[in-house]
Amino acid sequence: MPEADDNFIEPDVAETAVTQDPVDGVLPISSRGTLDESIFETLKRDVLGINARLKQVVYPHFFLRGQDISHYQNDAGIHCDLWAPLAFIIVYSVSVSRSNARSLFSGLFVSLWAALLIMAVHLRLVKPHEKSSLVSYVSMAGYCLFPLVINSIVGQLILPAVFRIGHGASWAVRTLLILRLLLLTGSVTWSMNSIRIVAKCQSFVEVFPLALCFFGIGWLSVIL
Repeated sequence: MPEADDNFIEPDVAETAVTQDPVDGVLPISSRGTLDESIFETLKRDVLGINARLKQVVYPHFFLRGQDISHYQNDAGIHCDLWAPLAFIIVYSVSVSRSNARSLFSGLFVSLWAALLIMAVHLRLVKPHEKSSLVSYVSMAGYCLFPLVINSIVGQLILPAVFRIGHGASWAVRTLLILRLLLLTGSVTWSMNSIRIVAKCQSFVEVFPLALCFFGIGWLSVIL
């Protein structure tokens, strides 16, 4: 019989590897070993990983003029996951479809994944020499949905309180519309600036289809 290797570690109980993250110091790369840890620790690890990824892809990219962004561009395509995009799409779909969940949720859920896939295919086609895979582009676009998720939560759950306070007065309707449009503009700008930087998109051909997708997603939260 072959001798057992004392150095062998089963994948399910392997410790989580850690790599250096130029933004926050460390970015955990999960080995998904959960047999020897609690559910809380697993969720905490995943949330910290998502937050570290957001610090690379979304957080610093609203206003970056005059700053060195090379480390964001070089490292953004290395680590990718679909947990955060899945969570963002679910939150977005729930918040936008809360008034008619049965008929809207499934349509929004599928449409958002389709939009992410379209953006990923577009980036893959316009950047054939990049090493990033299609899945990494889907992940990247999914993380850039974060500002639009904030827009959907604020626009669908918080701003309607202004309308209720005004008891349906004309000024309340106008205020609600103006605030929603301002939120839409800010969130789409934030998302576009994020994906433009991390995906290294410069030309009109590269940026315009992405802008259409993000604007369409944001516009749904205004009209539904």
